[in-house]
Amino acid sequence: MNKTQQTDPPFPETCLYKDTLYLSGQIGLDNTGQLISTGFEAEVKQVMENIGHTLRKNDLTYNNLINVTIYLTSMDNYAALNAVYSTYFDKKFPARVCIAVKELPRHAQIEIAAIAGFTN
Repeated sequence: MNKTQQTDPPFPETCLYKDTLYLSGQIGLDNTGQLISTGFEAEVKQVMENIGHTLRKNDLTYNNLINVTIYLTSMDNYAALNAVYSTYFDKKFPARVCIAVKELPRHAQIEIAAIAGFTN
């Protein structure tokens, strides 16, 4: 298979450096690899669930998140993002940036990359 036929992205799910876990960007893919298409809120929920799954595999929780970077294809979804996103945290939110982008892989509406600390 040549590089133009490759379907898997050339990056790891996470990268560990000292006491910090860097999570690659997550889009709303379900466990079959299909993008959630039942609405923006459902897509955000799936992204957050994917992040949670990765955190749990590394013995971490959402409370270990230090920083997240959110990419949206439309800032019109900003309020809906916040409504879903906020349900995944108690009182402590990680630092965050939200950026509007032209497009995302697989025509996703949202992608989130994160940094988590083991000693947080």
